[in-house]
Amino acid sequence: MVKGNETLQNNKKALMLYQELYKTNILSLVVLVVLFAIFLSIANGILFLPIYGHPNPLSYEPRPNQLIDSIQKLPDKVDITFTERPELKASSIRVMNLNNERIDNHDLKISGSDKSISVSLDKSKLVSGDYTIKWLVFSKDDGFITKGSYIFSVGRTIS
Repeated sequence: MVKGNETLQNNKKALMLYQELYKTNILSLVVLVVLFAIFLSIANGILFLPIYGHPNPLSYEPRPNQLIDSIQKLPDKVDITFTERPELKASSIRVMNLNNERIDNHDLKISGSDKSISVSLDKSKLVSGDYTIKWLVFSKDDGFITKGSYIFSVGRTIS
């Protein structure tokens, strides 16, 4: 009977040791899960910041679909700012009228910041009508090319 009691006592000690170890492992697991959740939250917050992978336009002047009436001053130039630095020799801005004739002065240049390019307009060719701006940009930063177009109007009225 003494041997049976001794075995029972050893089993109780082993069970208590196992329970203590189990509590420690559970606590460690909970801490690990909480730390992972905090890390994931921080990473998600960072991932939702605006990140641009290619030279995308940030601003345009004149703006897309802008209606310039006779009271407003006609634009001297078209200026587009991008998320990355354009390579001037491999980029372009073309301003075309409805007859597909260029009305810009073929003088593309960096303007303002190193992420903006512009071309001046031949105001003698800028008459009432719609104009298409076609742009193509090669990025110095990542080597990608993006392109796009938009229109603006001169002398139109909204009815």
